[in-house]
Amino acid sequence: MQSFIALYGFLDLVLRAYLLATQSIVVGGVAFLTFVLSPLDGRLDVEEAPIARRCLRILFWSCCASVFGEIVAVGVLTAMLVGTLQVDFAVAASADAVVSHFIAMILSGALALYARLDARSFFMWRGGAVALALLLVCAHVGVTHAASRPVASALLVTTEIVHVLAAAIWIGGIPFFLVALGMTKSGEARRLIASKFSRNAMGAVGALIIAGLLMMTRHTPDLSALYETNYGMLLTTKIVLLFGLLCFAAANLSTTRKLWRASSAPIRRLLRFAEVEVGLGLVTLFCAAALASASLPIEGGAERTSLSEITARFAPRWPSFHSPAYAELSAAQSVSSVAEPGTSSPLSPADIAWAEMNHHLAGVFVVLVGVFALLERHRRTAPMMRHWPLLFLLLGGVLVIRADETAWPLGPIGFFESLRDPQIVQHKVITLLIATFAIFEWQVRRGRFKSDWPAFVFPITTGAAAAFLLTHYGHTEGADEVLIAISHTPIALLGVVSASARWLEIRLSDTFAGRIGGYVWPVAFMLSGFLLLLYREQ
Repeated sequence: MQSFIALYGFLDLVLRAYLLATQSIVVGGVAFLTFVLSPLDGRLDVEEAPIARRCLRILFWSCCASVFGEIVAVGVLTAMLVGTLQVDFAVAASADAVVSHFIAMILSGALALYARLDARSFFMWRGGAVALALLLVCAHVGVTHAASRPVASALLVTTEIVHVLAAAIWIGGIPFFLVALGMTKSGEARRLIASKFSRNAMGAVGALIIAGLLMMTRHTPDLSALYETNYGMLLTTKIVLLFGLLCFAAANLSTTRKLWRASSAPIRRLLRFAEVEVGLGLVTLFCAAALASASLPIEGGAERTSLSEITARFAPRWPSFHSPAYAELSAAQSVSSVAEPGTSSPLSPADIAWAEMNHHLAGVFVVLVGVFALLERHRRTAPMMRHWPLLFLLLGGVLVIRADETAWPLGPIGFFESLRDPQIVQHKVITLLIATFAIFEWQVRRGRFKSDWPAFVFPITTGAAAAFLLTHYGHTEGADEVLIAISHTPIALLGVVSASARWLEIRLSDTFAGRIGGYVWPVAFMLSGFLLLLYREQ
């Protein structure tokens, strides 16, 4: 039980992100069917019924995924309350957060039944689906900062509901928008669907920004909190990701306007940009889930750093490749740091040098990957440089050995025992993503796959690793972790850029946007490597 409790913070983050994503798709699907397809009933001719059936099928499986996540969330949270508060099961199950998850499970199940209706019946009874979707959003808000404060503010709770609802209508509706456009063959049908969804999305974006600004003014006492606390760093990151989403949305809006003027206008770029929006939206939702777990600056529970400390930490300094002997590390003399996960002890100079060496060594690998990937684009060097993914496989091996000096294979703590520590778990996940990336991309570069899907392992694993890196620190809310998070956040954001650019290179390979993407991601890798080379622990 103690191991489970120690790991609960990380499990809670993953579950929050999973539920936020699935419920956004559920609510976005209901909104798309109700406010986009339903008003167009009878105007899409023979294409209408297949589109509605496909959208209802996606909605059904999204509801099922949400029900599954809520069941797991109820079980995990109840077990945590029983283990930490030493109460019986009935008392733990009656906690507000557990009840909110249970209600959300019932609502998702009811919406799954709605999704089993035929299109005509769904459109007829769409008011009930909209009501259930609104209640689902309210149930989700029941486990956020707005509702969990000692004295809940009606204004903040309402604002949070609007914020979550707007994000779901926009981001959660994009998969249904992609399906609908992909299934249409007539230009007129595409024009109607694109224009209708665009108007709904613009309204949702406006509501999202207004509600977000209002919550920011209430949750952050001053602008300095945006970079001096873990909550502020996550919020700043979310704002940057939102800006990227808006850039792609603006590009798609210009295509939609062309469709309005000429229904025969090509929509290929619009579809591919919308796919990137989905990916960016998922990373943003992951960041939003981390925000819900972070202490609010106004509550005094979040330890703050200062601008002077930040300036001192990030003053340029040449990288060091000196690695102390393992016997000099604190881990070789004590196992207390793993015996009580979540606690921290002062780092020795050897510990600092070891950690900095890990980052600097990783920086060398990442810079070389970017350089070799650029050289691969030239015919003369392509045959030799196409093996650059093996550098990442080598990097994964180095991380397995050096990333967690307290644990196996170097440290005295066994592999399974070390998985009580959330940061070690995330190290293992990121290492696994790196190895998966390397193996698949190497085979892709060698032309060993007959299908196209293995090429997408690159952007998917890179985006997933970036999402984990964005929320890797902040488990203890310490000021030093805020400083480390500040150094990791730009690297994670460059990972998001790399994943997006590579996706566009694959999907728009014969266009200008695809060719630009092919140059952007290697440069982003190189920049990430340079930031790793400048990394400092103190």
